[in-house]
Amino acid sequence: MKKSWVTMFLPNDEYKERQLLYFIAEAFVLFIGFLGVAVLLNRFLGIFSTEFSYILLGVIAILSLYVWIRYILSGMEYANVVEKSEYKIELKKTIVSTSKFAVLFAGVAIALKVTGVVDYSWMDLLAMTLLSSGLLLVAQFISLQRSFRKNRELS
Repeated sequence: MKKSWVTMFLPNDEYKERQLLYFIAEAFVLFIGFLGVAVLLNRFLGIFSTEFSYILLGVIAILSLYVWIRYILSGMEYANVVEKSEYKIELKKTIVSTSKFAVLFAGVAIALKVTGVVDYSWMDLLAMTLLSSGLLLVAQFISLQRSFRKNRELS
């Protein structure tokens, strides 16, 4: 596997690399199945009236979310968290990184609003910032919890 261009996107840890490759392979099979069903439905029922690029973007988003959710639920993100003190340290780091993300997201959203690139209300921008950072925090918390439990079982 070391001769593939994919390795630059994979973690250095052998176990994490193998697990992530399984998730990517599962996502690819789901991708092929989805495209096959979409082609058949469009061919016989003509149900897709939107542009193909929107469908393609939707598929890419679904596959990305699939791999990300699988990675979160696997419990392998925080391999060194075994003790309660390590858990608390990682939890604080998670809260700080999510806060940084929220500030960055809000900054970009405000810049896009001010420059006129997007025409959302201020309430929409606030809601998007809170929703995205909230979902990120929940995802990271779930990953930390699962990793902590898994590591405690292994030790």
